[in-house]
Amino acid sequence: MNQFPKSPLEQNQKHSPLRSRIVQRLLHIFQGSAPSATSLHAPSADDYYGELARLALIVLNLTILGSIGYMVIEGWSFFDSLYMTVITLSTVGYSETHELSTSGRLFTIVLILVGVALAGVILTKIFNHLFDQQFNIIRRRKRMLDRIGKLDNHVVFCGFGRLAQVAIRELHEHGLPLVVIDQNEMKVQEAEEMGVYAILGDATQDEVLRQAGISKAQQIVSLLPKDADNLYVILAAREINRNIYSITRAEYSTGEKRLLRAGADKVVSPYTVSGHRIADGLLRPHVMNFLDLASSGSNSDLVIEEIRIPAGSPLHGVALRDS
Repeated sequence: MNQFPKSPLEQNQKHSPLRSRIVQRLLHIFQGSAPSATSLHAPSADDYYGELARLALIVLNLTILGSIGYMVIEGWSFFDSLYMTVITLSTVGYSETHELSTSGRLFTIVLILVGVALAGVILTKIFNHLFDQQFNIIRRRKRMLDRIGKLDNHVVFCGFGRLAQVAIRELHEHGLPLVVIDQNEMKVQEAEEMGVYAILGDATQDEVLRQAGISKAQQIVSLLPKDADNLYVILAAREINRNIYSITRAEYSTGEKRLLRAGADKVVSPYTVSGHRIADGLLRPHVMNFLDLASSGSNSDLVIEEIRIPAGSPLHGVALRDS
């Protein structure tokens, strides 16, 4: 199994148990699987589409009635009557198929007025729906930013890729406060549906990090695809919050060294970790299965957990075999 150097959290008794628990959980996630997520979100558009369907039915009925009207008033064929009804309702302005009688002209006037009014209703419904969608998005994001502003000692995730999703699912199941930053609107929506706070934006921008409450966050996990972006996020987070604990990923070994020099507390290389797990699965399959079972918490009879021993406790400084 890939071994990481001890973090300051593991050496300093002044840090909170919550921080230590989150870090240990994250490190386990990067080397294992995670459980399922919960859901929250999304207003339905059924009413809107139902109204459009009713309006479409009204248009169809009006077209049929108009065709029948021309057939009765003018004595035209069904096709000529249908053609005249369509060009009248759509107000395209084509010439009449046949000369209209006075009754036919009055009927056409009524059709035009009804068609224009109906078109106005349909356009109003569409524009109102689009406006409501944008307004709801803005209102929802403002409400979310207000809630994020009230968070304290939370975890900020930069990027919502596959690796982040596995980690977030497990942390969210354990009730840890989480904030996700991603530039992809679909991924932001997925994060919201998972039940975590999410911000649409570029995590390399200081303003976006501040919106995520980085100044009061306890940890930041930067899982962006490029090492350079992760490096900038770590530097920016350290500048805003010097006490924040940071975990990031590195694509290359050179990037891992630079990220550590930049102040990252833990640097995880997904390919290195996966490679070690594959080797362990071949060399020590039963040991790996045992550790996975114990650390995942899926078996209530066998659980490995970290417990912080406070200073002054009779167990402080005592070896496990002597406790």
